[in-house]
Amino acid sequence: MPSQDDSSLARAAGHAEDLAAQALDNLVDQFARPLDFLRELVQNAIDAGSPRSAIWFRFRPAREAGLAGVLEIHVDDQGEGMDESVIDNELTRMFSSSKEDDLTKIGKFGIGFTSIFAIRPDGVLLRTGRHGENWELLFHPDRSFDKVRIDEPVDGTRITLFKAMAAADVPRFVARCRWTVRYWLEHSDTPVLFGEPDLSWSPDADAPAPSAADPDDPFAAFAGAPSKGGHEPGCLALEPLNGPMELDAELVEEVRRGDIIGLVGYAETPLHAFYNGGLTLVRSSGGESLGSYGPLLGHLAFKIKSPHLEHTLTRDNVLQDEAWIEAMQAISDVVPRLREQLRARIAAETSPHGNPDPWLEHLVQDCNHAGDMDTSRGLGRSVVLPMVTGEPASLEAVEKQEGRLGAVLLGSAHPELDRRLAADGVIVLADRPAVRAVLRSYWKPGWLPWSPETRALAPATAVFALPVLLEVEALERDERELLVGAQQLLRSVLKSRVVLAVGDYGGRDVGLDSPLMVDGPGADGVFRRGRGRWVPGFARRRCLIVNRHHAGFRSQVVACHEHPAVAAYALVAMLLHEEAVEGEDTYRRLLARASATLVGAAS
Repeated sequence: MPSQDDSSLARAAGHAEDLAAQALDNLVDQFARPLDFLRELVQNAIDAGSPRSAIWFRFRPAREAGLAGVLEIHVDDQGEGMDESVIDNELTRMFSSSKEDDLTKIGKFGIGFTSIFAIRPDGVLLRTGRHGENWELLFHPDRSFDKVRIDEPVDGTRITLFKAMAAADVPRFVARCRWTVRYWLEHSDTPVLFGEPDLSWSPDADAPAPSAADPDDPFAAFAGAPSKGGHEPGCLALEPLNGPMELDAELVEEVRRGDIIGLVGYAETPLHAFYNGGLTLVRSSGGESLGSYGPLLGHLAFKIKSPHLEHTLTRDNVLQDEAWIEAMQAISDVVPRLREQLRARIAAETSPHGNPDPWLEHLVQDCNHAGDMDTSRGLGRSVVLPMVTGEPASLEAVEKQEGRLGAVLLGSAHPELDRRLAADGVIVLADRPAVRAVLRSYWKPGWLPWSPETRALAPATAVFALPVLLEVEALERDERELLVGAQQLLRSVLKSRVVLAVGDYGGRDVGLDSPLMVDGPGADGVFRRGRGRWVPGFARRRCLIVNRHHAGFRSQVVACHEHPAVAAYALVAMLLHEEAVEGEDTYRRLLARASATLVGAAS
């Protein structure tokens, strides 16, 4: 009968086994994407010095209808392999790895092999050789394993996962595997080959010999060593998935400092990708891997490769250490050259047939991420913006004109006015979101309390006008009567220094958005609203051009049909109020004259 101490030891041993099993479960479940095991195995192969890695598939359909077949997932390398010491002390022992002190290897946590259980395989076969030893291990679904020494020599390490699967599910599963391998190994320095299963292949044609590990095991019959060529039985031709570093962007600068190489550019979507040996450490667009460099580089796309970069234990970010700082600084140092490319592209695209808008949007991002206004202003010294004609105008010239006019002019709903202004040398910018964004980004508010916080952007019609004066004969009867009555009332007060006319501002839609009247020249032409208002009213001779389609004018036209004198007085009062030049004395004299006129009309 066992003693109490023996029972305690047994319980303690059982508890330890439970904790170990739970730790292994947690380790396997850490992989948010189970197919990442492919990355882990290839990473181990590269660390083992393999000149290449091959990932290929073979599907064995079920013998009977209605049953699932078996998909073989092969990961082969020609690295240094493993002997019994490595198998016992590293492969099958958690958190033990000879790579812990080797800075030339990426995986340093001894957990890569456990990732094979993330897809819940029905079995895993591993064949490897080293120092004249050749071994075969068969891992069962409960993660227990059988190990046997074999006579057949094995070059490197060959791992086969067996997964029960319906034939209809195989293409989608393999496509996901391809995406995963491409994502993590796209720029691997070591060739990574990929071979899809040949679903027309029949296993009866060339069934491999049984494995020496366990002839009675159902997976042992699939353990034949694959060929060393580029075409495995039941697998389509192997193709490389890795390739040279490329960036999906039109404007790109090369990064090169010591053993750090990379690319940085402007892309539609930001990209921040870090590599060691070409293996992806992290690839994102949210800026979580940028740290303090986020404001400067967050809007850009870059790929950076360094043998000193490392990922975090959770594999979801890059370790922000001294190597990371050196890589980020290498990228930052070439950003000025990239910005020069951007300004040159904007200038090249700013033409009647070009499209600078995408590049102007990148410029806005640059400006907003510059960090301070002085840097921002420096970025805009040589910037050009498209005018309504498509031709370029320098931001410096736009700002000089802004100082004279009090606003930046944008294209309006009156294209003829815009055209005439451009012909006269006035800068009217194309009214597009990208142009507005640039103008807002380069605005520096004044330091005075009453200084505007935003830049004044105005359509050309807000500062200039191009009305078409209408002859009296062209007006309707009520319009003519209203105009004559208002003109007589004005002359009785202001003599001949104010002439009243009716103009068409370009159509009913344009007129609805225009002011009631403009103070312009006495003949057709482009003129600036309010020009000369600093001159006293009594010293000015003006032509008040009434907008024929304005609601105020139209309402008095209707009133004129019943009360011409009242309508004429109301129109003149609105005009003088709109103009705001004549002053209070003029209103009093106008009121007195109108009262006399109305009394006379009533009698």
